[in-house]
Amino acid sequence: MTDINNNINDEALDQVVGGNDGHTGFSVRDITPMWVRVTSSTLNCRYWPDGDIAKTYEYGHKLKVDGITTDGLWYKLWIYDPRGGECNGYIYKQYTERC
Repeated sequence: MTDINNNINDEALDQVVGGNDGHTGFSVRDITPMWVRVTSSTLNCRYWPDGDIAKTYEYGHKLKVDGITTDGLWYKLWIYDPRGGECNGYIYKQYTERC
């Protein structure tokens, strides 16, 4: 039987796509997935609430969200990361409506 080492060092862990990039201070609860529409001219999707911008969506764009921050201000969604791969993204709830 072969012994497989699954350890990952801190430097490699920092490069994992989809993490919170070391930003904490927010928590998310799962919700039943639903579709929302962007109601502002543009809406930034961020890697974490108030964080770096991952991508921008235009007015009318439909997005499927599956979580909300416990303060009720940000929706969580799954996005294709412009840096490669997939990760969670966060959009400001105030600029969306259910569709």
